[in-house]
Amino acid sequence: MTDRRHMGLGGLSAVLALMAAASAQAAPSGPTQAELDHSAFATDSWLMTNKSYDGWRRVNLSEINVGNVANLKEACAYDSGLPVQAQSTPLLYDGRIYLTAAQTTIAIDARTCKEIWRHEWTLKGKALSTVNRGAAIKDGKLIRGTADGYLIALSMADGKPIWEKQITSIQESHYLSMPPLIVDDKIIYGTAGADWGGQGWIGAFNLADGAEIWRYGVLPAPDAAGAKSWGSAEAIAHGGGSFWTPVSLDREKGVLFIPVGNPAPDFYGESRPGANEGTNTAAALDVRTGKLIWARQFVPHDTHDWDLSQTSPVLTVKIDGKPRDLLIVSGKDGRLRGVDRNTSEVLYDLVISKQENADKPATEQPMHICPGLLGGQEWSSSAYDPDKGLVFSPMVNWCGTVSHQAEAPVHQLATHFYGGGITQDPIDQSRGVLAAVDAASGQIKWKFEAPAPMLANVTATSGGLVFAGDLKGDLYALDEDSGNVLLHHVLPASAGGGLFTYALDGKQYVAALSGSVSAFFGGGKETTKITVLTLP
Repeated sequence: MTDRRHMGLGGLSAVLALMAAASAQAAPSGPTQAELDHSAFATDSWLMTNKSYDGWRRVNLSEINVGNVANLKEACAYDSGLPVQAQSTPLLYDGRIYLTAAQTTIAIDARTCKEIWRHEWTLKGKALSTVNRGAAIKDGKLIRGTADGYLIALSMADGKPIWEKQITSIQESHYLSMPPLIVDDKIIYGTAGADWGGQGWIGAFNLADGAEIWRYGVLPAPDAAGAKSWGSAEAIAHGGGSFWTPVSLDREKGVLFIPVGNPAPDFYGESRPGANEGTNTAAALDVRTGKLIWARQFVPHDTHDWDLSQTSPVLTVKIDGKPRDLLIVSGKDGRLRGVDRNTSEVLYDLVISKQENADKPATEQPMHICPGLLGGQEWSSSAYDPDKGLVFSPMVNWCGTVSHQAEAPVHQLATHFYGGGITQDPIDQSRGVLAAVDAASGQIKWKFEAPAPMLANVTATSGGLVFAGDLKGDLYALDEDSGNVLLHHVLPASAGGGLFTYALDGKQYVAALSGSVSAFFGGGKETTKITVLTLP
């Protein structure tokens, strides 16, 4: 060992320089674009919310399989100490797990669950909501949105800020909650806030400094043909259309698929007569320019707050002997569609969660509807197994009673722009549903009913397993072929975010985020946690 007491200043400086260089080499410089492009095949990382641009959420790992999954034991656990909404999907790169919890961003060791660093974003202004559903990583940077409208970049090495860019604010009735998507030099990010009368948009921002590259507004301009579907320019001005869930990408063709949420006011449809073009819509954009390729509305003139929430997985299947490029589209209306992603043609439209008075608009007279405000497919993502041709979709069976107020609401800043509401049925009547759907035919192969809403993302593996979770904190491993439950593990709190699996040093792990999901779902004071399981 070198004794620094006998070094000259020059020698000590040289050693310090070498140590700094070694530290810099150890700091994450990736993931690179090549790694992001091949993320679907990686088993030692989880590089974006839905694992890969196509959103398959499927991992080629089989050490844990149908024969031994019941033997999983806890390897380590991490408690953030934060009693905030636990809805995010952690990411994994180079042995580190990165997670968000409200305005906090954390890195932990994927093998030991030991905290490496923590960054706290201090709000610079008021926020409509503080929930956050995840981050994106590339080139040593972690990107996320904040509740007060900032897009920020942190160092993956130590969590220190690199840049911040305000892209919206409460003054526009917006906040930021969705997980970003990064491709090449572009960060894809959109605004939330439809329930407060925000006018939604999604844009691309430069990874180097957050500068805006393009922006796509979801609502029609007052002089556009689509404005007729709103009745007036005033209705469009606070017409809604949020982004709060993941987007997907056809990387080869450079086509971005986005799910646009509900119109506003949520329940008073008379204020916006017509189909309300642009809301509850799946749209395809050129990821390079933001130009619209096609858009299709799935819930016209919504008065039930039935956001379209999912535009993934992106897949190709054989139909009538010919390859067909599909996009799976679903949302809070409890339906799942197979859509030709080149033409927007709907090939099938399936009912997954319970339906009641689904086609009747809200009025002053209370009416029982299914799904309710918190039904259907929320922020929880589906998975796809290409070997079996099955899509696994998690949903919520929870009904409610909807009505709207006697007079049209007037938009007020930082105030819910509802014009009515839905009273949910007692929470003990809520259930979760996981459906396995043949992607080519649209046939439901099996359904599993959980005793509580299924709000966690779903992950499939080559071991023949589907991992899912529910509001009661139940982690399930199901047989892909039959839907039979092979593992039922109780988590410390509700499963409302990412479930993922990975292998390090030749050993497979399963990780689950849990915590207090939200006040809407009866959330308590549980702190956001990560539980990591493996075989003994």
